[in-house]
Amino acid sequence: MKKLVLFMFSSFVSLCVLGQWTPIPIGTASSEAVAMASFADTVMVGFAGDGIFRTRDLGNSWEDISGDLANKNINRILPGPWPTLFVSTDNGPYFTMDQVSYINTTSTGLTNTDISLYSIGGELDISHFIVGTKGGGFFTGPELDGPWSAASDGLSGGALFINDMGGYHDGDTSTYILATDGGVYYSNDNFTSWFSRNNGLVGDQLIVTGAILLNTFSFITTEGGAFYSLDYGQNWMGVIENEKFNLIQMQVSQSGAFSIFILGETSYVSNDMLNWIPISTPGEVISAALTSSDLFIATEATKADFNSTSGLYRQPVSWILTALPENEAETNVSLKQNYPNPFSNLTTVTYSLSEEQLVDIRVLDLLGREVKMLVNSVQEEGNHEVILDASDMLSGVYMVVLRSEESTATIKIMKE
Repeated sequence: MKKLVLFMFSSFVSLCVLGQWTPIPIGTASSEAVAMASFADTVMVGFAGDGIFRTRDLGNSWEDISGDLANKNINRILPGPWPTLFVSTDNGPYFTMDQVSYINTTSTGLTNTDISLYSIGGELDISHFIVGTKGGGFFTGPELDGPWSAASDGLSGGALFINDMGGYHDGDTSTYILATDGGVYYSNDNFTSWFSRNNGLVGDQLIVTGAILLNTFSFITTEGGAFYSLDYGQNWMGVIENEKFNLIQMQVSQSGAFSIFILGETSYVSNDMLNWIPISTPGEVISAALTSSDLFIATEATKADFNSTSGLYRQPVSWILTALPENEAETNVSLKQNYPNPFSNLTTVTYSLSEEQLVDIRVLDLLGREVKMLVNSVQEEGNHEVILDASDMLSGVYMVVLRSEESTATIKIMKE
């Protein structure tokens, strides 16, 4: 397949100067900040030795919420139904319902306790809980504390080092994507087996650090670049290659607009999956979290340029997004963000015209192929709206393009 080059520098320069990052020291923490998570505007930071701290005021004050956590070497934090937290440590998975009392959920069957991923993995009515490990593969259990059963059929070698997982439920079917040190794997049988889909990925591109899956649309970060696939990994297309990325973060605003951040030794942001704008950071980003207003990052301590013992910084998302391309519609047309966005089957597209004119509105996929025709007629001056019925469309990211006699406008939409 002909490679689609999505990365476009345009005439933009790196959008963040180092002075725009606010260092956030956490006075009583002396180890490296290695894990971050957010719930609404609450941010939690996990340290390599100092447990878990929480802020509710953009890092101005912090609480140690380690409570009775027996192991304070944190690998990962994942929120459940608030205030539930799933905590991965280098010596077992832990669970808390009050962020004070922690239960070690190591039990029968868990043969490796260096945990990289612990969470709810399936639908609640079948109570699937999952554990990923660093070198011991993947496990599932019927309850929070197991008993755990190995679910690594199809995984071997580097694939036993689990880094991330994504997936979705769609009626009676479920599909998951697994990011490992041995490439990308998919499961469509509730974790019973995994199949490899690494066509075209080589070398460091097989060390997969982050993964998102929306129906047939997959997006991954690796130590050798960022890639996407429209066919469950049968073909991977490069977004940015030969750069090391450690994670993906995604934010959806109240208006429905979305932004995707890929972060690592170099970092970028996009609001359309087409234009990727560089973000200058004070070091290699090893973990991150998004609130409604700010991007929090933790950098590798040895590479931090500021005097911050935690290597922790924040910056308003609005500052970062100022360098993204704006909707380039001219004054005689205006195309508003659809609502709701993301959406399941139906969404409303609103537009306005300053004069009567011929209007053409189409839905395109990320390859520029037409998916639906919404409008193709002469429209009178004023405000208009059209309902998009996407019940026959796959989940993923699409573009709505409005063309008039003199102008073009585009928005990005996401079907769940």
